[in-house]
Amino acid sequence: MRNQVPKNLTLARASTILRVLKEDVSPRGLRLTEIAQRAGLEKSTTYRLLAALMEHDLVDQDPDSERYRLGIGLVELGMAVLRRLDVRQEALPILRDLVEHVQETVHLGVARGGHVVYLEKVECQRAFQMRSRVGERMPLHSTGLGKAILAFLSERELGVVLEAGLERRTPATITDPRDLREELQRIRLRGFSTDMEENEEGVRCVGAPVFDHNANVVAGISIAGPVFRFTEERMTDLAVHVVRGAQEISRRLGCTSSPYAVTRL
Repeated sequence: MRNQVPKNLTLARASTILRVLKEDVSPRGLRLTEIAQRAGLEKSTTYRLLAALMEHDLVDQDPDSERYRLGIGLVELGMAVLRRLDVRQEALPILRDLVEHVQETVHLGVARGGHVVYLEKVECQRAFQMRSRVGERMPLHSTGLGKAILAFLSERELGVVLEAGLERRTPATITDPRDLREELQRIRLRGFSTDMEENEEGVRCVGAPVFDHNANVVAGISIAGPVFRFTEERMTDLAVHVVRGAQEISRRLGCTSSPYAVTRL
């Protein structure tokens, strides 16, 4: 009986071929010899694997040049994966890591109308406890998490929020539409938002937006805590962590490029 290649080895080799084709930036594709060399495989093995991948539309071959490219089947598979991604599920491990690192409470939320709805809350073990809860709704314009989302919504969606009026939650709440627009522009430029006791007196937070595979904002995360721990110097440090967390969640949702970068408060 002839020796057969173990299935797991076959899968690993096929995966290597797909990665080789993925890394090729030329629109023409690659020849069989080039693929075999880059994958570190024999030409005969590469040919067999390419033929199998072509059967499932994972690889295409130009009939004239005989060059190989990634196939449309990968697009279909990728879109199926993206449709099934759950932002809470993808975010939760990152939120837990954030809490462990910064020792402050972390939130995940999404925009619904003019409000942000908290999907997840991971609390730290320090004495000060946040009153927020999962499922609670808060205004977009007065929360760090909400402003992080609002800054990257469309002009039409922003207009709806402004037309509904900007509720004053505390003496520090931004209630003038022009002032809010200026604040959102600062958020877009520096990559993160702040809440300087604008939603709840005695509480500050730093937030960042989360994007999907189309680079559309779909959620936000924030780190929140008491004023006495959230000095401006520490908030600058926390901003780096919250943006990194948001970028990792965005990456898990298929976002390949971040439309923002942290600068300063």
